[in-house]
Amino acid sequence: MKRRDETGSITPFVVIVSLAIILLAALVVDGGRQLNAKGRAVAYAQEAARAGAQAIDVADPRLDLVPEDALKAAQQYCQQAMAADSQLVKCRAEITRIDDPGGAFNAVTVSTQIRIKAILLGMIRKSVLNASGAALARPVSGISEPDSGKVPTVGPPSVAPPATGNPTATAPPTPPEVEVTPCTPKPTDKPKPTDKPDDDKDKPDECKKPD
Repeated sequence: MKRRDETGSITPFVVIVSLAIILLAALVVDGGRQLNAKGRAVAYAQEAARAGAQAIDVADPRLDLVPEDALKAAQQYCQQAMAADSQLVKCRAEITRIDDPGGAFNAVTVSTQIRIKAILLGMIRKSVLNASGAALARPVSGISEPDSGKVPTVGPPSVAPPATGNPTATAPPTPPEVEVTPCTPKPTDKPKPTDKPDDDKDKPDECKKPD
């Protein structure tokens, strides 16, 4: 029986597995970079919209925006951001009208786009990755919506009623008994004129216990 030659049969398997590993690494590396670019694009849009929303018409009791000033402030922020970040290829600000229960208000809408170069996805002809962001901002007076829709499930703490009647009188504590031992002062001789003054005259007399 003639044995079949299997030389080189493992080569296709190695090639396929290697390509799969490289593709997985490309998705992890370039996918993470695109998510990061997405966050930056949204952050630029939000900051530009907030910058434009500072142009408030103080003469309006509703505190609406001044469209020209708001658009100018947002565009100025976009220009500064694009000059500082070369990957920010788009930052466009617009003034839109929003219908609110209190009336129609002006709002600043900003759309951004960041373009980055792919590292590993370039092997499959995906050399550029785009990430976009959008934001809207307008001034709001007071609290328009609750911070969260959660309803508290724990009730308020109960307060016990004050006690009625005279409080019970308590006797004062009894002081502890202390045993006192008498002592007899030690006799001392009067100093002679030629003797030196006693430096210990201010010291208390020594006592000794009686036998």
